[in-house]
Amino acid sequence: MKADNTHIQNKQQGFSLIELLIAMVIGLFLLTGMASSFMSSKKASVDRDQLSVLEDNGRFALEIIGKAVELAGYTPIANVKTLPNKIISDTSHIVQGECSDDSDSIIDPTLFSATRITLDNADGDALTVAYYGDSNVFRDCGGNELPTTCRVPSATSTGSTLKSEASVIYSAFSLENNNIYCTGSRGNAREVIAENIENIQFLYGIKNITSNAVERYLNASDMTASLWDRVVSIQIAVLVRSASPVRSTTEQKIYSLLDQKITAPDDKYQRAVFTSTVRIRNTL
Repeated sequence: MKADNTHIQNKQQGFSLIELLIAMVIGLFLLTGMASSFMSSKKASVDRDQLSVLEDNGRFALEIIGKAVELAGYTPIANVKTLPNKIISDTSHIVQGECSDDSDSIIDPTLFSATRITLDNADGDALTVAYYGDSNVFRDCGGNELPTTCRVPSATSTGSTLKSEASVIYSAFSLENNNIYCTGSRGNAREVIAENIENIQFLYGIKNITSNAVERYLNASDMTASLWDRVVSIQIAVLVRSASPVRSTTEQKIYSLLDQKITAPDDKYQRAVFTSTVRIRNTL
């Protein structure tokens, strides 16, 4: 007798069309969420990088300018005449010197134009400082060296025919096309020291006649010849912008840079103000 298998069926069942559609929809939602999370994370990372670069630009600008300000008026030894102008307020104060080998102390005097020396401008100030070069201090703001034939000789040197003008180093800072440029007396071209700088402002601390205490701060337009000699410190402020737009919406703000109010464009760039007060070391 044979077994009747007609009622025994082995059925294999898969997903129905409706179940597949539901699974696809759920998967699509999950992928969309993951993509959105990834894009948000990527944007946050880019924003952090932009902010980091912005802060680096601001701090580096203050550092480079601050080092030059500290050296303003530096006179290494007593037998060299004191610099008549530690802060250069006129192009006539930039004097070409002749070194002991008959070479010029300034590579290209034409780089120091009237718009690149010390001046007051709502769109961006400029500053030029001067100091003597010797065996300890011999570089301009661009890192260019003053030759030994131009430097102030040591106190023990005798018989030198070197004129003091040849030993003066000039370092100028100006703002053009959202870049801070350094113009050094030993360079043959201007150098960018900080990018994405929208404005820079300086104020000059005037000492009290009877002490070195600062009694007031003035901009370059309010200075007189006698007041320049009494400058003992300089306030610096820079308005720095991110390299590319990072905000999700446009924003227009007014920034305070010392004595100036700067209205930024209505855009998506991130901005920040960095300030510093630098004491000039070589003051009496």
